[in-house]
Amino acid sequence: MKSGRIRSPAFSRTKKWGLFMNLQAFGSKYPFLQANLPFWEKYLTAEANVQKLLPAILDEAVLEQTAFLTHLAEGKPFLDRQRIRLSSQDAVKLVETFCRPFGLDAKSIAFPEEIPLLENLEVSADEAGFVMAELHAIIAAYIEGVITAEEEDSINWLEPSCPICGSEAGMGLIAPSGKKNLVCSHCQTVWVYSRIACGFCGHVEERGATFYTADEEPDWLVETCKECKSYLKVYDMRKSFPDIITYPLFSLTSWNLDLSMRDQDFAPGLFRVFDRAGWVKAQN
Repeated sequence: MKSGRIRSPAFSRTKKWGLFMNLQAFGSKYPFLQANLPFWEKYLTAEANVQKLLPAILDEAVLEQTAFLTHLAEGKPFLDRQRIRLSSQDAVKLVETFCRPFGLDAKSIAFPEEIPLLENLEVSADEAGFVMAELHAIIAAYIEGVITAEEEDSINWLEPSCPICGSEAGMGLIAPSGKKNLVCSHCQTVWVYSRIACGFCGHVEERGATFYTADEEPDWLVETCKECKSYLKVYDMRKSFPDIITYPLFSLTSWNLDLSMRDQDFAPGLFRVFDRAGWVKAQN
């Protein structure tokens, strides 16, 4: 049995580890990522604006009464079992709010009035797909923050996938305590996971996991799995705290590790926003 404590990127990571820095400081420290920052400035503005609307749209009292621990015990992600509904007016308002910083046309985008599990969300490779997927991720992160706000004990979770939206991991973290955390590739929920199991398929190597390192990235590890032929980048916080504005952007700071793995027979774990944002960048 794997056990984990759920951590929200939007609500608890700053309290626990003090991880935030601003975009200007981030760009100064990682100049090779400067070209990415205009996109992330728009994205973070859109995310913050949507989050401000959600308390008036999603009833926190109702969310807090959900049987979240029961969902986890059954091995079901929250959004696979719980119906979360929006009014048509609120759905339109959320789309318009997210689109505004990007200058995107919201009129033709219809967000579903019931929030589905991620795999049941119809996402197209265009403007509408980008908006729908990112809105879904922001809402999932908000829901996670509300339903786990009072949890102090570890929450049992049996799957190497997000307990909220069901997505796979995008990266890992070794906490100061030494526990391994996984970060959802979609909604960025963070949960404690088995240290010796593959973060993608759950396979446990008889002799333990294989790790790669690079001299240029001393605080990072690359965990590989021979079973599913994947690799996961893991940041070790026992050495230093990470510079996190948002986890996908932080994962790009270790690009040297991805370059070093190009000749290896392993597929990378990636945050889903990278595929979705490719469409938006191509339009700029």
